[in-house]
Amino acid sequence: MLPTETEKLDHILQDMIRLGDKTLKLNEEILEKLEHGSIDNLTEITVYPKKEWLQDIAKIDTQIIQAFALYTPEARDLRQLVAFLKVTNELDRIVNSSRSFIRDFPYVLSKDIDKSFILEYAIPLQKTCVIAVQNAVTLFAEDDKQAVTELYKAVVVEEGKNDELYKIIEKSLLKKINDDIQLSNEYQGIMFALRRLEKIADRALSIAYLMHFAKIGGEINKMVN
Repeated sequence: MLPTETEKLDHILQDMIRLGDKTLKLNEEILEKLEHGSIDNLTEITVYPKKEWLQDIAKIDTQIIQAFALYTPEARDLRQLVAFLKVTNELDRIVNSSRSFIRDFPYVLSKDIDKSFILEYAIPLQKTCVIAVQNAVTLFAEDDKQAVTELYKAVVVEEGKNDELYKIIEKSLLKKINDDIQLSNEYQGIMFALRRLEKIADRALSIAYLMHFAKIGGEINKMVN
């Protein structure tokens, strides 16, 4: 591989790491607010401007397309470029879900809702999101196959926890709706907001699938819808 090609691929990797770190930081800030019970302060979280965020993604996608056009990446590098091209979309979907949660969650919690009851579920749900995203983005720069496998498995575990937690939350909120029909709209809104966190873990798992493919191989179509 030519030095110029290696340098280009490294630039793409570093940009991907920065994008992943921004995504992780946003979810860590959400968790911190929830753990401190600062639901009303969620909207104070610094969310990256949409235009700037999309420009960062477009920059990476353009670099990847140029690499395809100008170079002949080796099989492993080719897999990573293909994976990164899909991962940028998954990161965008995570950030969009995070934005929606920040916007909607404080709004649906009326003064009549038991906030401690809701946080009892929201906090562990977001913890699984943070761990899943953290492990997923760590895969970007990890080359050891054993470490890649362990990180991938860790994301699978956290996504499974997240899915089970959401099912429990959904069941509990449906019972609340039946018990207090006057607050049904609020509980439905809460359920919808928490669904955003469930989607974040799903997207983290998709990233883990893609990076497992990039580092170890396999058939990408069997991994990602």
